[in-house]
Amino acid sequence: MNDLNATDYSSYDTLDFFEDENFIHYILHPDEGSKAYWQDVLSRHPDRAVDMNEAENWIVMLHAQQVYTPENSSEPSWQQISERIARHEHITVKYVIPLKRVGKWASAVAAVLMVYFMVAELMQQGKQVVQSRYGELRSITLPDASVATLNGNSKIHYVRDWRSDKPREIWLQGEAAFTVKHVALKNRFQEADSFKVHVNGIELTVLGTKFNIKDRRGQTEISLLEGSLRIEKTGVSAFSKIMKPGDVFVYDGKQIQKELQKNAVANQSWTKKELHVDGYTLKDIAEILEDTYGYQVTINASDLTGRRLSGTIPSGSPEDILFVVEKVFDVKIIKNKNQLMITH
Repeated sequence: MNDLNATDYSSYDTLDFFEDENFIHYILHPDEGSKAYWQDVLSRHPDRAVDMNEAENWIVMLHAQQVYTPENSSEPSWQQISERIARHEHITVKYVIPLKRVGKWASAVAAVLMVYFMVAELMQQGKQVVQSRYGELRSITLPDASVATLNGNSKIHYVRDWRSDKPREIWLQGEAAFTVKHVALKNRFQEADSFKVHVNGIELTVLGTKFNIKDRRGQTEISLLEGSLRIEKTGVSAFSKIMKPGDVFVYDGKQIQKELQKNAVANQSWTKKELHVDGYTLKDIAEILEDTYGYQVTINASDLTGRRLSGTIPSGSPEDILFVVEKVFDVKIIKNKNQLMITH
């Protein structure tokens, strides 16, 4: 065990603990010495408790996972896995500009910025479009102070100048989590106070609530965390449904699917750079890698179709997901730019 002062744990996050060999050994093979060491670490850095707990859950989950093993190979040991954990590189680049130079140009820069923001303000009075890149989490505060967080490869659009006599409306493609502000006066709620989201031909009417919408591959999955939602579709195959906290609603663009036995809170785990994978197959993971991170995935392992994952894994980067897939399913992942080949 390393000396306590040799490692600075003050800036460690969940992934750092997850990849720390001493921490892995302590979780899987605890003894009196390692227990005292990590209790001392926790006492020195109590603000790291949540990260340590999450890392412990990931380590236990991964170690307990029943690894698929072809008949012609043996199951790899945890030691082999831990030895191959790739360290995340944290690179900080600092640019230093002489103070005299800054002072010389400060006035000119300020004037240019003022003109820029005035022009931008005038140009943004109409339709607003916000889009996230592959693998990017992007948060935006809407005109009413509601917050939308977009998962990778997602887009919303709305009219910026929301009028007080009309509902607040947003159109979504991809996946987003919403925290909606309550704007109605007490006992005076009217249609103009409502918040509406349009997705895949259906309309959600919201009042002061938290929910997640995933719209991928023609299927829409809505998970309600707080408040209430009314889901409606007009015209052919019309329906109307009221959701309560904890409900998960699934619609394929034509009809309501059997409601999934999923945890609504877990469905929003991506906002914390985690992925709740209970019941997920290798195909499900491949679709996430394609839809959210922009990869093209080919699976040459048909015998793994029925294999399912369980638990929660880190998803701060696609490499985190690929690491777990490679170890749990005992497969090789060949990467060529944005193309992935998963094979034995």
